[in-house]
Amino acid sequence: MYLPHVVNTAYLTQPFSSSTDVDILQKLGLKGERTSRILPAGVIPFRSGIILNQRAHIEAPLRSIFPPAIWPNLTLVLSVRSHRINSAFLFTLLSDHKKLLLGLQLVPGNLVLHTGPNTSVALPYEPHDGKWHQLGLGINGQRVTLYASCGGQSVHADFGWDSEKGLAPELHGSLLLGRTSQQQTSAHFEGAICQFDLVPSAQAAHNYCRYIKKQCREADTYRPNLSPLLPIVPRERNITATAATPKRGSPVTTD
Repeated sequence: MYLPHVVNTAYLTQPFSSSTDVDILQKLGLKGERTSRILPAGVIPFRSGIILNQRAHIEAPLRSIFPPAIWPNLTLVLSVRSHRINSAFLFTLLSDHKKLLLGLQLVPGNLVLHTGPNTSVALPYEPHDGKWHQLGLGINGQRVTLYASCGGQSVHADFGWDSEKGLAPELHGSLLLGRTSQQQTSAHFEGAICQFDLVPSAQAAHNYCRYIKKQCREADTYRPNLSPLLPIVPRERNITATAATPKRGSPVTTD
């Protein structure tokens, strides 16, 4: 049985600012100066970011990552590459009752945006082609918009939970990186993350590619020599969440 690596908030000493970007990987202690300490199992550093494998179990309190002053008006900027074809979640936000509040799932042929335990919408897009992908996710009040192709593709959905069942103003809850739950049967995201930043503006999402860091654009110079894309491992169950009801489009399964 794997135990999740719960981020020690003692490392998160730098105060939040409502006007500056937040490097979430650095806040988690997975890159930057804090990586001089031992990294958790399943996390492999490279010059510009980290690689996650099946052993990675990263969890952190939401209030240590998301400044309450800017919720819910922010953009998440991501630069990722998948190494294994499955239906894992790249990240998940859970309430203090362990209910899914927000998650991004990488399904063959689709990006699936989950905005509640039974609410999701799919964006036709191939995240498992062995290439690097830059994505933006804007949160503006109750609406969440997912952008791909530097704003050329987008899909949106409203949160499927209310304030009583979702996030309190104090942002009680947790962030899981690379999976959707603590269950061992949950599929793991296996791949590289060059950037996972928070920009304190929902309007930044449409032009999110302006916020991609230089080292996450220059693959040949800064990125690791990665192995070929791995197929689904037949003996593993890649079930990552209970069945969700998309707001539009055909149902997306996680098998």
